[in-house]
Amino acid sequence: MPARNTLIAARRNRAGCQRRGGVLIEFALVLPVMITLVLGAIDFGRFAYYHMAVTNSARAGAGYGMMHPYTSTTQATWQANIRDAVMKEMQGVPNYSDSSLTMSAPQVTTDGDGQKRVRVQVQYPFNTLVSWPFIPSHFTLQRAVEMRFIR
Repeated sequence: MPARNTLIAARRNRAGCQRRGGVLIEFALVLPVMITLVLGAIDFGRFAYYHMAVTNSARAGAGYGMMHPYTSTTQATWQANIRDAVMKEMQGVPNYSDSSLTMSAPQVTTDGDGQKRVRVQVQYPFNTLVSWPFIPSHFTLQRAVEMRFIR
């Protein structure tokens, strides 16, 4: 009886070696796909984060502009304060650079019913971590927010 148990154990060991080789081949085939998916998720997450940061900074600038009225003598200070609000909102972005941030001059328009609106447009560059095929690795995120002045 012990010889039979030894024979069964030897067969199991041989089958285990063959399975380990198969698992290694499957892992080698699946690993590049998994790495691509992980890097794609990271780049997409970074894109979403930067896009929200640019949107929030434009919103912060427009929010400051609509809450703080200006006169012809205080317009330059008003615009500088809007730019400061935009830059403060972008401070949390990793590797943020003030020189890369572009903000057009706030535009004030008046509707037919006399309502004034302020429009703030913000641009910030984005670079992907990986050069993906058919997707540009460098582009500019741009958002514009328009808010009505509070009377």
